[in-house]
Amino acid sequence: MANAADKTAVLTENLRDMGLDDETTAKCLMLIGEKRYAELEKLLKAYRQSLLDSVHKYNERIDCLDFLTYKLRKNGGI
Repeated sequence: MANAADKTAVLTENLRDMGLDDETTAKCLMLIGEKRYAELEKLLKAYRQSLLDSVHKYNERIDCLDFLTYKLRKNGGI
C-alpha cells in the first residue's frame, strides 16, 4: 500500500493536471488532510463550472469562425 507521501504526491499531480494553481492545490490538500470533504467538493464544483464556462465561450468563438469560413467558401470571398 502507498504511503501518505506517495498519496499526497499523486493527489498533487492530479490537482495540477486539472489546471489548479499552487495556492488552490495547497488549499485542496489541506481540506483533504482535514477531511473537510464538503468544502473540497464545493471548491472543485466551482472550478469545474469555470472550466465549463471557458469551454462554452471558446465553442461560441469556434462557431463564429466556422460560420465565417463557410460564408467565405460559399461566396468566394467576403
